[in-house]
Amino acid sequence: MNSPKNLPLCPACRKGHLHVTTRNEVFRPRSVEVVVELLASKCDACGVQTTRASQHEENLRRLAARKQHYGSVLMGEEIMTLRKRYGLTQQAAAKIFGKGKIAFSRYENEVTYPDDSTMLLLRMALEKPDSLKWLADKAGVELPMWQERCKDGRPSLRMVEASQKVRTAVSEQIDIPAKMYGMPSSGTGWHALMPMGHTPSEIFERTWDATRVMA
Repeated sequence: MNSPKNLPLCPACRKGHLHVTTRNEVFRPRSVEVVVELLASKCDACGVQTTRASQHEENLRRLAARKQHYGSVLMGEEIMTLRKRYGLTQQAAAKIFGKGKIAFSRYENEVTYPDDSTMLLLRMALEKPDSLKWLADKAGVELPMWQERCKDGRPSLRMVEASQKVRTAVSEQIDIPAKMYGMPSSGTGWHALMPMGHTPSEIFERTWDATRVMA
């Protein structure tokens, strides 16, 4: 056990020391219980609880790692990132996908999960941005960040084997004519591409600059 001298001082009372504590966050994607143990710190003098920077980073890593238990179900963070990427409010997103006003609040907090048809539309919107634009136009909803994403959203591409091992390094801001891939030109958005001369076991995985995705 660490002696008090080796423990960080409480930022609230400046008298006690912080001890590591844990709490469990429980998620239930499609009735599959996923438990994530999260870190925090508690003062032995005033009892205040806080999360240190290193604990916060570790908590984010643990939360992201739960994805392996979700199968085809999107995590709340993924749904929120999609919505914020195009500047949508939760109400606007709900209108685009034909849901009630508080649906996206419940999805993002994982109080409930989208049904199969909505999940399919959300995954399509993530992988093929043009489909989101089409849905938004049909619903009469503006995508505030659409033009900006069209300008800065040319994705980098990396080739991935069926085994998921990366075959080539990420190439930044590649602009390859669509005709090289045997497909018609598209003015906006990107699509799954299968270059001529490659086997069906090879696919192109779209990757985005993290700072742009989360902007």
